[in-house]
Amino acid sequence: MVELDTNTETDLELGKATIVYETATGDLERATVDNDHIAYFQDHWLFAYGTDDDGNDVVRRVPKERVRLVERSVEEIEDTFETAVDKTKGKLEDLVD
Repeated sequence: MVELDTNTETDLELGKATIVYETATGDLERATVDNDHIAYFQDHWLFAYGTDDDGNDVVRRVPKERVRLVERSVEEIEDTFETAVDKTKGKLEDLVD
């Protein structure tokens, strides 16, 4: 199994999430990220695992069928969900405008 280096600073209040998934070549990869860097959307797990040379987040999108395991620490998950909903609402409002 390949361990994907997420190389992010951890916010202990948000907790961590670990996702294990099958790559296109059939290998298994494991990535551990802050809870606010992983989401389930449109039958895919999405997670930010680094930044590019310009400082933009690099996001991997994995179809749910290829995901083997997702573990999350959930001490502050309620606040995380509320923040995610607020961010999504803001983005949708921007698209409508």
